[in-house]
Order: sequence, then structure tokens, then C-alpha cells
Amino acid sequence: MEQIKALARPKYLFAAVAIVLGIIVSWPLLMSKGAQEPLPEAIELQDGDLLELDASTLDNEPAAPQQPDARTTPIAEFVIVYISGAVLHPDVYQLPPDARVKDVVLAAGGLTEDAAAEQINLAERIADTQHIHIPSQNEAAAAPAAEPAGASTASEDALLNINTASAADIEDLPGIGPAFAQRIVEYRTANGPFQSVEDLQKVKGIGPALFEDIAPLITAGL
Repeated sequence: MEQIKALARPKYLFAAVAIVLGIIVSWPLLMSKGAQEPLPEAIELQDGDLLELDASTLDNEPAAPQQPDARTTPIAEFVIVYISGAVLHPDVYQLPPDARVKDVVLAAGGLTEDAAAEQINLAERIADTQHIHIPSQNEAAAAPAAEPAGASTASEDALLNINTASAADIEDLPGIGPAFAQRIVEYRTANGPFQSVEDLQKVKGIGPALFEDIAPLITAGL
């Protein structure tokens, strides 16, 4: 009798394997139809043996595509800049956000022959809506010429005008006290404005040594 059971057991094993294969094949169809019944954890064979089923091997559902993070900040695809001055084609150009001034110059056809290339930084990064002006040689030469003129005006403004300064202001000059300051004011009142700073030596008590100390600090303002 035991021999008969032993011979019959392979049939049950084949039947169990056929059931498992049937479940694997029909599993996606059952899931798509919304089947709610749980799968059996094991199949009991007629001889009392249990054939365990692993549900993980039956799950053939494709993984859901990963959604992009909505919080990611979009990166600008390009920037728009305006270039003028000593380039062949001054205009508005669209370039990548990591472009440099040199890239804008090349987009504009390059520098002209009279461009003052040393006045610009070709390696500088550009920004959206930026205006880049390439100066010519004439522009570059005119800019420094205006600076000394302004410096001269500022220097003259810093000097003390002995024709308009008050006695209190004149007292601040080195070697000039209240007495000398009063004499200077009285002299210009009686004789009119000083025609030059050298005329200050006409005031009693102001000799060459004292005048030499204060001459760089005063002006007649005429």
C-alpha cells in the first residue's frame, strides 16, 4: 500500500506545480480586474503535504514611474543681453546662462579695430538684461583727461581764499594767530582785494618765512 502511495505522490506534485503556474499566469489579469480575494499561503496536497506559496514571486506589476520633484527650481535656459559700442554688430543677443562677456562679443561679430579691449573684462559672467558697452580708443582716452581737471577744481576749493575768508578761518593757518588774522582783514578792507597770494607779504609782520609756510594753503581767488 505504501508503494502505491509513493507511486501516486508525483502526480500530486505535478498537479500542485500546474496550479502554481496557473496562478502565476493569471495573476496580472486578476489584479487588473480588481480581485480582492487573498491568495492562499499554501496548497495542501492529498497526502497531507503542504506546498507553500511566495506571494512576492507572483507580483508582476510594473513599478510606478518616479515622479519628478515639483520643488526643484527650474534652471534658466538662456539670458538676454544688450551689447553696444565698438563691436561689429551691436544688438540684443540670447546666450546660455553661464556665458561670459567674451561670448557676447563673439556673438556680436567681434571687436572693431578701434575698440579699447583693455578697458573691459572679457572673462566676466553676464546676467539677464545686462547692458555691455565696449568703449572705443577715443572714449578711453577722453575719460582720463577729464579726471585731472576735476582734481584741479577740487584742489582749488580746498585752498583758503584770503579775500573772502573770515578772521576766524584765517587764524587756522599755521603761524597765524588772532592778531595776524585781524591785520589781514583790515589790510584788504583798506586797500581792496589781494591781487595775488604774494600781496599777503604787504601785511605788517608776515615775512618770507611765514609766507612760505602758508602759501601752499591759500589762494587769492581772482
